[in-house]
Amino acid sequence: MTNPVIDLLKNHKSIRAYTDKPISDDIVETIFSAAIAGPNINNFQPVTFIEITDQAFKAEITTQVGMKYIESAARYFVVAIDFNKDLIGLTPEVRQLAEERLASYPMLEGAIVSAGIALGRAQVAAESLGLGSVTMAGALGSFELYEARLKLPKFVKAVMGFSLGYPDQEPGIKPKLPLSGVLMKDGYDQATLEKTVMAYDNTMKAYYADRGVDSSWFKNNTKLLTRDRDMEPLSNYPTRKGFKL
Repeated sequence: MTNPVIDLLKNHKSIRAYTDKPISDDIVETIFSAAIAGPNINNFQPVTFIEITDQAFKAEITTQVGMKYIESAARYFVVAIDFNKDLIGLTPEVRQLAEERLASYPMLEGAIVSAGIALGRAQVAAESLGLGSVTMAGALGSFELYEARLKLPKFVKAVMGFSLGYPDQEPGIKPKLPLSGVLMKDGYDQATLEKTVMAYDNTMKAYYADRGVDSSWFKNNTKLLTRDRDMEPLSNYPTRKGFKL
């Protein structure tokens, strides 16, 4: 069973090289109107997309996190969770109670899920218009720059980067785990999962080999999960924004 929407979803590609063709404001507004129409926690709508238009600033972020597709993208956005908007209009007494509630981990988690939903919808909307995009958790490595330059208030925390542009590459579709690796029934099926993951590692080994790369899912996970990186600043970032972990 399929239709154009399902085909679009199944054929997603992360695009990291873009042409010089500009993206109009009308297209950007169309994409984000679709993005924010999705579900979110309690209709708090705790997601804000902040575009960075200063090319020098984009270059500075690129230098810091090593992602050239930030600087080269026609449009680049910092995706932030944002409960600040929900405090507007409250009396001082209510605001104090609200801030205590917002500081809890479940609220942080709900906002991050809401941001993920909005970001996924933005990607699909962009692809439906012939654009390419890439989402970047690694762009959060510049959170100190965002804090300094974007003037993010309490309860507004950067969580992702999002680049948009017209594609200048054809990376192909990266294989994903089959459904047996992500869809379970009546409990967690470790045995089936292990069998599926072992087979998937061979699939990824062939995928990388076709691109001249000696890697696999296991090798890539090993590299990413064991590299020497100080995660403490990012781990402490939520508490700096008012959330209690």
